[in-house]
Amino acid sequence: MAALYQLAVLGAPSTAQIHALEKSLKSALEAFNLRLGDEVGWEISPAEFRPHQLQPSAVVFFGGANAHLSNLKELLVRGIPVVPVVSRAKQAPVQLPPLLAPFDYVDYAVYGAQSVAVALLQSVGLLAEQRKVFLSYCREELSEAATQLFEMLSARQFEVFLDHDDNTVDRKFSHQLWHRLCDADVLLMLDTPTYFERRWTNAEFGRALAKGISVLRVGWPDSTSSARVSTASLLQLSGNEFNSFSKQFEESALQRLCMKLEEVRSQSYAVRLVNFTSKVRIAVEASGGRFMGVGSHNMAYIQLANGKCLKAEMTFGVPVNKQDNNSSLRQSDALIYDPIGLHSTWLSQAGLVDDQAYPWIRLNEAELHFAYEQEGL
Repeated sequence: MAALYQLAVLGAPSTAQIHALEKSLKSALEAFNLRLGDEVGWEISPAEFRPHQLQPSAVVFFGGANAHLSNLKELLVRGIPVVPVVSRAKQAPVQLPPLLAPFDYVDYAVYGAQSVAVALLQSVGLLAEQRKVFLSYCREELSEAATQLFEMLSARQFEVFLDHDDNTVDRKFSHQLWHRLCDADVLLMLDTPTYFERRWTNAEFGRALAKGISVLRVGWPDSTSSARVSTASLLQLSGNEFNSFSKQFEESALQRLCMKLEEVRSQSYAVRLVNFTSKVRIAVEASGGRFMGVGSHNMAYIQLANGKCLKAEMTFGVPVNKQDNNSSLRQSDALIYDPIGLHSTWLSQAGLVDDQAYPWIRLNEAELHFAYEQEGL
């Protein structure tokens, strides 16, 4: 099986650091049934690191006096996340190349290999809280199968949204429900013959496409697909992979589905990060600034035309109130988010939309924001 994710070590790592990092990564990946060097590619000090754009990829750069840069400049231009590491904080000015001087780094003496591993995995979407799937199905037909899928995928550390509410058809979907869809990497669609005849499954599919969320269609035996699903990835069930008596999947189908979902999910994450980063880069350059690259936590490092440097965290789904979050958001200058699918009432209640000290920047208004920033407005 080709690698679904790609990690690399650049710079001047010691043998002990490589071994410790590999141990931490392998331990974390076991929970997802993924293996370092197989489903998660692993390159140590390559002459050049050139991951495919459909592979979520990240680099850890161990600083040092004679650190090998490889094609670091190209990786930063591409928006591949880079996690700088220094032996001690006071050594950062001499151990990191100028390209990485603006970036937040990991102090190895304080935080060690475990923190480096977490930063790498977060950069490719491989923390448990990042693996989000929205299960779309006809409740009247497939409640048993949906519950079976929920349990299996949860065991593989996917965060699965499963709507159990039998009264959904009698009310409007809540804002929270649509926000859960906005947060998902993949819409897992159980395409039974009546899927597009139901109002809410129809709406879920349409909103997923509008948000740019990948769709994995599980095709039912002997069913005719709609032309609407032509762009969806497909897992076609054979006649003996779904038990019509128990209304559950056979084990062979579950295993194939899980492997296909991991593949679709990895590509979805890669495409969304590339597209988001490209839009931020275009906005920065259109306002006369320079996009310096991406670090851990999807942090975009930006230099405005007036020389001012900003750190802005890029988020695909629903923005998180920084005051309720212990992540790097507290260390960034702004948060850039995609407003498509997010209800205006919810955004106004979030409390930070108009906070000038810590602005939330709509992706489609980023150019205007950066132009105002450089003018001091």
